[in-house]
Amino acid sequence: MYIYVITVLLVVFPTSARAQSTEYRITPEIEGLLTQLDSLLENSNAINAAKESRLDDLRTSFAKTDNTEKLYWLAANLYEEYSAYDSDSAMTYALKARSLAEKMHRPDLVTDMELNRAYIFSATGLLDEATRVLAAIDETKLTEPQLWKYADRMLFVSSHRDQYVGDHGRDTAYPDEIDSLLQRVLPRISSSDRYYSWFTGWGHFKNKEEASGAIKDIKPIVDNSKFTTRDDALNAWTLSKLYEYAGDLNLKLKYLILSAMADIRASNKEIASLQEVSAILYDLGELERSNTYINYCIRCANEYKSRVRLAELGALQEKTMSDIFRHSQSQALQNKRMLGFLIVALVVLMAALIFIIRQMRQLASSRQQLHRTNVELRERVKELQQTREELAATNQRLSQMYDNARQSASNLSERNEAKERYIANIFTMCSDYISKLDDFRKNIYRMIMARRFDEISELTKSPELSHSQVKGLYANFDRIFLQIYPDFVNDFNTLLRPEDRVTPRKNDQLTTELRIYALVRLGLNDSVKIAKFLHVSVQTVYNTRQRTRNKAIVPKETFAEAVKSLGRPVF
Repeated sequence: MYIYVITVLLVVFPTSARAQSTEYRITPEIEGLLTQLDSLLENSNAINAAKESRLDDLRTSFAKTDNTEKLYWLAANLYEEYSAYDSDSAMTYALKARSLAEKMHRPDLVTDMELNRAYIFSATGLLDEATRVLAAIDETKLTEPQLWKYADRMLFVSSHRDQYVGDHGRDTAYPDEIDSLLQRVLPRISSSDRYYSWFTGWGHFKNKEEASGAIKDIKPIVDNSKFTTRDDALNAWTLSKLYEYAGDLNLKLKYLILSAMADIRASNKEIASLQEVSAILYDLGELERSNTYINYCIRCANEYKSRVRLAELGALQEKTMSDIFRHSQSQALQNKRMLGFLIVALVVLMAALIFIIRQMRQLASSRQQLHRTNVELRERVKELQQTREELAATNQRLSQMYDNARQSASNLSERNEAKERYIANIFTMCSDYISKLDDFRKNIYRMIMARRFDEISELTKSPELSHSQVKGLYANFDRIFLQIYPDFVNDFNTLLRPEDRVTPRKNDQLTTELRIYALVRLGLNDSVKIAKFLHVSVQTVYNTRQRTRNKAIVPKETFAEAVKSLGRPVF
């Protein structure tokens, strides 16, 4: 709640920011914090509107309350809300609260309000009035919390008086009497007290070593705060000054910005951190941002009626505006030069543009011609592709025809070879029968010459010789045929129903049914000729063929043709 004291150090430490301004740097972290600060400033009207809403509620409660004690505490709360927001309203409620305390016969509460009045007098520049109020207070009768507030008010009046006088001629930040008061206060205040960071900082604004030691105590408190209250702003400012004494100016700037952000969030108008930030940014050449911050500070000082701050802000604004004006003039001159350069560049650009347009037209014409050529080429390619596909189809058909012809030739060759082999075997059989007939003739001739007519009669009358020859014929046929067509029986059975399939008596002996269709396979399809070859009746051949066709799984009409394609000859 003591952010007002921040103002003092702008005068108490006149060489701090200016003398070391060249050592400040806008790091990425600082730039990020400044961006957040800019955003808060843009939203400050909404923040202040929320503050006004809370004040309206408090004022309404104050107007509706009849109880003296409740009125006192409502007036005290209104003073706290107004103390850094509106000095006139704060003074008004401080006086009302003092009057109510007198009615309640509470001298301790009267003293609290006198200390609050002293703060308003100091904040608005009425230092003599503030001094008279503080002089009337008996220090020995103060409670411990009142002693902290009294020490704060004494420090505030002293620092403001130095600010008005200018060069105070001391090496310390405050007179000896204030130092004595601080030395009495510091050993008695605990780290959990709201004044702890404030008094600890002021008590160590002496040298680098003391400042470094105080930083270790205060930094955890500041870093754990949310930077939303007046106390948060005050503590962050105190830490920034300790970093200044410790020689780390970038950390000083960081915590000044955080302090300013807390001021804005708390709707404080008695502010100093933002003023000091604007001064640092001015020295760093950030004129636009510095001027924005100064304007906000001036508006707050006018609304708060702070005589002390307005003079400094006016001087800083004048310097800033002068530099902005000079910068604007320099920029205007540069703009003129740049304009001339741009005109020349524009002429060159126009010439280049005209040249490019001509080239683009030529390129467009070339592209159209190329497009037409590409279209024609695609058509030719399409025709060639179609011709290629037709040729491929023709080649495929020719290849298929060639494969079929080669297969047909192979089949024909196989059949011819089978027939040749069969013919050779037939000739061999015929030769054997001719030899047997010749031997039979010679035997008969010898019997005739020997007049053995009875034996001749017996030999020619017996059918055994004929049956023996027929059996030999069947055996030779079966053997020769199965040698040429070893898979015929299995292939033949595939044409019949499973339950009607034919099984040979032996592996090399065919049945009459198989023998008939073996002749069909060899191309002999006439039943009369088959009957003569096998020495059986035509009716037997007919009935056998009819019975077999009835057992077939293929149509009867195509059964004989199916048999002709059975079996692959083996040589």
